[in-house]
Amino acid sequence: MIAQMTLRHIPDEVGKSLRMKAKKSGRSMNRAAIELLEVALEIRARDSKRRDLSRFAGQWNPEECRTFERNTRVFEQIDPEVWPK
Repeated sequence: MIAQMTLRHIPDEVGKSLRMKAKKSGRSMNRAAIELLEVALEIRARDSKRRDLSRFAGQWNPEECRTFERNTRVFEQIDPEVWPK
């Protein structure tokens, strides 16, 4: 691990943006800069806290998929009493 790194001639806008990002996230400027570098260098995903279901994609076999589709087909029907035109 590199113990220290010095960056020179940082544009004002970059410095201000980094300071604001650090303050907003409650992190030090150093921590914010490291996290931004990790994302930019593709060492770490941009959003490490994924909130989607992508980890489940492709996990079902064809029979499980057919069963799920058969069991949830009822949800594709619109009840006219509940949703009149």
